[in-house]
Amino acid sequence: MERRTSRPGGPSNAQRSTEGLALLPGITAATARRLAAAGVRDLEGLLWRLPFRYEDRRRPSRLGAAKPGTVACFRARIAAIHPRRSFRGGVHVTEAIVQDDSGSLHAVWFNQPWLSKSLPAGTEVFLYGKVGLYSVRGGLRLQLENPEVEKAADGPDQALLSDRLVPVYRREGEVHPRTLRRIFMGLLLDKGSVEIQEILPGDLFREESLLPRADAFRTAHFPPAPGEGVPVGPPPEAHKRLAFEELLRFQWSLALVRRDRDLKPGPVIAPSPDAGDLLRRVLPFRLTGAQRRVLREVFEDLASPRPMYRLLHGDVGSGKTVVAFLAMIFAAHKGLQAAFMAPTEVLARQQYLKLEAMLDGTGLRAAFLTSGVKGKGRKEILAQVAAGNIQILVGTQSLFQEHVTYRELGLVVIDEQHRFGVLQRAHLVEKGRRPNVLVMTATPIPRSLALTLYGDLDLSVLDEMPPGRSPVVTAIREEGARRKAEAFMRKEMDAGRQVFVVFPLVEESEALDLQAASEAFKRLSTGAFRGYPSALLHGRMRPEEKESVMARVRSGEVRLLVATTVVEVGVDLPGASVMVVEHAERFGLAQLHQLRGRVGRGGQKGYCVLMVSPAAAPESIERLRVLERTQDGFEIAEADLRLRGGGDLAGVRQWGGAGFRVADPVRDHDTLVRARLWAARLSDPGRKWGTGERERYLEWLERSGVFSSGLAQIG
Repeated sequence: MERRTSRPGGPSNAQRSTEGLALLPGITAATARRLAAAGVRDLEGLLWRLPFRYEDRRRPSRLGAAKPGTVACFRARIAAIHPRRSFRGGVHVTEAIVQDDSGSLHAVWFNQPWLSKSLPAGTEVFLYGKVGLYSVRGGLRLQLENPEVEKAADGPDQALLSDRLVPVYRREGEVHPRTLRRIFMGLLLDKGSVEIQEILPGDLFREESLLPRADAFRTAHFPPAPGEGVPVGPPPEAHKRLAFEELLRFQWSLALVRRDRDLKPGPVIAPSPDAGDLLRRVLPFRLTGAQRRVLREVFEDLASPRPMYRLLHGDVGSGKTVVAFLAMIFAAHKGLQAAFMAPTEVLARQQYLKLEAMLDGTGLRAAFLTSGVKGKGRKEILAQVAAGNIQILVGTQSLFQEHVTYRELGLVVIDEQHRFGVLQRAHLVEKGRRPNVLVMTATPIPRSLALTLYGDLDLSVLDEMPPGRSPVVTAIREEGARRKAEAFMRKEMDAGRQVFVVFPLVEESEALDLQAASEAFKRLSTGAFRGYPSALLHGRMRPEEKESVMARVRSGEVRLLVATTVVEVGVDLPGASVMVVEHAERFGLAQLHQLRGRVGRGGQKGYCVLMVSPAAAPESIERLRVLERTQDGFEIAEADLRLRGGGDLAGVRQWGGAGFRVADPVRDHDTLVRARLWAARLSDPGRKWGTGERERYLEWLERSGVFSSGLAQIG
């Protein structure tokens, strides 16, 4: 990750970590070492450690008005303070009585013994925390437990800690948030103590009407007091400036990836009449208009010396896999090899069986390779792939392991690409002479994220469903409706159709989730659905166990399948008509949309029942109602991101996001578009720069990691 990919000269990351911070005012050598250990190595990294909230100290609450359950800021005087040991566990407790002219309040801190010496009686302090109601001898009392506490400064610092919005920082390693506040006060509020250099070129700065960089950071850390009814936080112009920087840096990285890729030719796979005849012969059904359009886009890419890097996005059941198969058969017919990488062994096996049926009578050979393929069979497959006798290889991550050698890899297809890391994809691509790459996803991606997360890929969208697919009827049901839901499930199974019951599975509670699914399987198969052929499927099963279950399901032997979310991606079971999702409030909307796409694929009506827990919050149930209203994956993805909150980066990370600190791809969509345009302008070799502008700009990009780790992170 430290490897430099551009610009010789200049300090290395290691040098910057040892010399940058200690030279700044107000930072001791010891604090610089602690910050460096936490990943903060220079002024640039420090400035982006923005506050996560602000305390409004303009009008502190009165102690006499304190109410239990509220969080508030108080200015008070320490009337008395003393340390003691608790009776249980020997925990150090510091107790204080704080007063103002309206009344008094108790405050308690745990394992902070120094407070009794640093806050003697008579000290004026700010306290921020939750007011609780605690039982004591003789009744109840109001108490602040572990409140944040800071002296109310006198003298020149008084205006910095009172009568203003005060930033609150997250702890950086061993560096306390209060230490960070003091550092930023010295760096940003003491004019002239440090220079924050402008890094954007003058024409960009003027055309976009951006706030100067120094002013943007100053007001982001120490915003001015807002007017009545205005939200507490940085002013919009500071947010716009910093968001633009983040988005420009990321879009520049994408521009570098595209430029580097376009300079190196890949294999050219030109169309021919015999290839067209072959594809028409293997095609199992008539393509939709959208599939024909996307195939034209893919074949145009394959015929170009510029390697294809295309994202194929389509809702569940829109026919992405057929498009990919036709592209692979085309490449194999032209003498090249193709690899199809799926995220799970269950899906890889399913796709291999489909592909094998299409290849019947073509003379082309496909093979299946996962970690479950061992011994002599594995050695034979590897030898045949290396010799070029196997033209198409289908599998999971095993396809990119070091001992897998391709004779001439010309096309890589990656299904549900967000489930693979960038380095995994890069390893597979390195197996060939810059092969063409087609990545596919049915996970609904908000349109507002596409430019951000897939800006280095050309985009194809399958926006048309094959004939015969009707919308899946979706309904939210609470526990009281379970018996009615079970009766409906029996009715569907009696009619010869199959039913799924899906349980959540998340890393933090994987063991408990598996136990819940296993217990539910026993309860259902011996209770409400006794006598119906049933099976259990989860990710911890051995490969041969999974395949045995799936074979029974595909044959129609199994009527009731209880599973974890191993069925979420790509599993094609035409006989399934009902999907029941337990604890639906624990799933994201996009994931639920994927799950319900597993039913109603064989021409029959599909139904999805979202069972919610008794403890589900009303807002969680309201979020699920989006699925009752619409079948549009794009609309669902936008709603999912919006309802989880504009600043919830988990929504971005779900699609491999860039870890923005300020920018929000939904809220800042217009800024994102402008940043993308400027990234293209600034990467133009013929661009005219002002004196020193190019050097400052490139130095900023290098400090930001764009020339080293940034490229590897994007892939």
